Amino acid sequence: MKRKILVIAVAALLAFPGVLMAQMHGGQYMMGPGMMNNMGLMYNMMGEMHQMMGSYNMTPAQQQEMLQMMSQMGGIMQQFHGSMTPQMEQQYSQQLKQMQQRLQQMKGQLKKK
Repeated sequence: MKRKILVIAVAALLAFPGVLMAQMHGGQYMMGPGMMNNMGLMYNMMGEMHQMMGSYNMTPAQQQEMLQMMSQMGGIMQQFHGSMTPQMEQQYSQQLKQMQQRLQQMKGQLKKK
C-alpha cells in the first residue's frame, strides 16, 4: 500500500510541469493568479506527502486518507484543462486549503521512523 502511494505521488510530481506546459499557449499562460496559486498549493502538498511517506510510519487508514487526497487533487488538475471562472478557482482554493489542513493534522499524529 505504501509503495502504491509513493508511486502515485512521484507520478503526480513528475506530471506537474507537464500540466503547466499544457496551460501555455503562444508563450502566455492561460491561467489566472488564482489558478497559479492553486497549482502551487498542490505542488507543495505533493512534496509534503512524499516527505511524510518516506519519514513517518503511517497506518493503513492514514495511507487511505492520503490516497483520497491525491485522487481529489488529480480531479482538480483535470478540471484545469478547461476554462476556469474566478468562482471555480475560489472553490478549488477552498478545497485545497481544507486538504492542507487535513494533511497538517495527519502529520501531527505521525511518528518518525
